[in-house]
Amino acid sequence: MPTLALVGGTVYPSPEATPIADGVVLISSGRISAVGPRAEVEIPAGATVLDTSGQTLLAGFWNSHVHFTEPWGQGAATLPASELEQHLRDMLLRHGFVHVVDTGSFPEATLALRRRIEAGELMGPSIITAGVPLAPVDGTPRYVPVKLPELRTPEQARAIVKEQLGGGTDAIKLFTGSLTAHPPYPVMPLAIVQAVTEEAHAHGKPVFAHPTNAAGLSAAVEGGVDVVVHTAPMAGPLSDSLHEAMVRRKVALVPTLALFEWELKRANEDPIVLERFTQAGAEQVRNHARLGGRILFGTDVGYMTDDDPRREYVLLRGAGLDPRDILASLTTNPATQFGQEARTGRLAPGLDADVVVIDGDPSRDIEALANVRLVLRQGKIVFRQDTLHR
Repeated sequence: MPTLALVGGTVYPSPEATPIADGVVLISSGRISAVGPRAEVEIPAGATVLDTSGQTLLAGFWNSHVHFTEPWGQGAATLPASELEQHLRDMLLRHGFVHVVDTGSFPEATLALRRRIEAGELMGPSIITAGVPLAPVDGTPRYVPVKLPELRTPEQARAIVKEQLGGGTDAIKLFTGSLTAHPPYPVMPLAIVQAVTEEAHAHGKPVFAHPTNAAGLSAAVEGGVDVVVHTAPMAGPLSDSLHEAMVRRKVALVPTLALFEWELKRANEDPIVLERFTQAGAEQVRNHARLGGRILFGTDVGYMTDDDPRREYVLLRGAGLDPRDILASLTTNPATQFGQEARTGRLAPGLDADVVVIDGDPSRDIEALANVRLVLRQGKIVFRQDTLHR
């Protein structure tokens, strides 16, 4: 396979590194072989050169909250590769997402989708999947169309965790608080959350939690989960002690701020309620970041039908994250969180050639992150806009 050279753009090797103007990224055999200024990087004879002048090169993005529960996702084992590729392109690849975390789906179908991608049968992202979420007693959320497994005792919880992980899933997802049809909303008992996290961690696997409210968030944090997959705007401002506990226990946060705005708008909710929710979620993100907590970018696409991440970038910027924080949430933070920092998350020699090329500079305009023109996963072009310079 000939070397591929991306030449002339501004290269961000990592969120904290100084950008390289008029840069070059060399790719060979699916890995990055060189990164640097054009004047210092020798382009091998016979290399395929793509002119990225005027554009920005970033490491491949992670979306740490997606679902494959739509009909096409459920049919992933048998649908034609071309049909699946189109869905994956529309939902994820065209937005730069070459790594995703599925926080709840039908595991047999999602595992089949992953196998087909990794076998080279179709182009798609890498997938970490949590399989079927687990709920407290009478705690299936009102928007989930099937009854979820309910955890009644610590012993039963451990057995279900072993069964799910034995079936090939990579993580466990809990509804530590559930938005059911009628209040009071059930909260998972702390002893059960602890049993789940202890069992999952004994197998080297992470636990995700959907908190819903302050009680659900407290149960998740005290119970030892690794990632909270939403802010909890319903709770309003959180106590300093809860924020501090999240950071002390190294609980990562996936904000999904645009999700709540989308939900309330489609429900024709009062604008005052919408503003209150938006501000509460933003404050939780702001405080988590201020204390040094890890932020992971995620949109809940697959549940949320709007796949464009642009609004999430804008809301995160409004919550006080600077462009480098947001870029870290897309790249280095999830790579570290999920143990893949030796392979991806940065543009550096030896790492997988996961590259996103965008129009514009996110340091000046955060919405530039949504102007994706070219996406590579392990050196293969998985999305390309016709407007890319040739």
